[in-house]
Amino acid sequence: MKKIMIILVVMTNVFSIYAQKNETIEKEIRNLEETEHKAMLKQDAAILQKIWATDLIVNTPVNRITLSSKELMELVNAGVFVFSSFTREIERIFIKGDVVFTMGNETVVPAGNNPKAGQTIKRRYTNIWMKENGVWRLSARHANIICAQ
Repeated sequence: MKKIMIILVVMTNVFSIYAQKNETIEKEIRNLEETEHKAMLKQDAAILQKIWATDLIVNTPVNRITLSSKELMELVNAGVFVFSSFTREIERIFIKGDVVFTMGNETVVPAGNNPKAGQTIKRRYTNIWMKENGVWRLSARHANIICAQ
């Protein structure tokens, strides 16, 4: 009976530590998601370069796959991703070791020279965050426009 009690106490502690770790990771990722989305809205290249992995790959809602953060930064600097409004709602965070998936929806209003400037666009997204040298980086992203029904 004593062994069973000890095993139960140990297992409870292990599950508690695991839950606390995941809670900390989730909070950190939520903060990074918010920082990244605000940096996109402001076109803050310095912040984006800190958050994005060098080999960031993005399947963009403009039907293009970018193969590096440098290529994506060129599109940001060219004004392809200019928004007058940008909101993001995280619906699910899935933690798998040093990889975190965030999924949800976004509503953007393109601005500037974008052919869809002024239109409200709703889209679904998945972001994949990976820990590199102890730092979380956005490593892959997919976003697609939700078709009107």
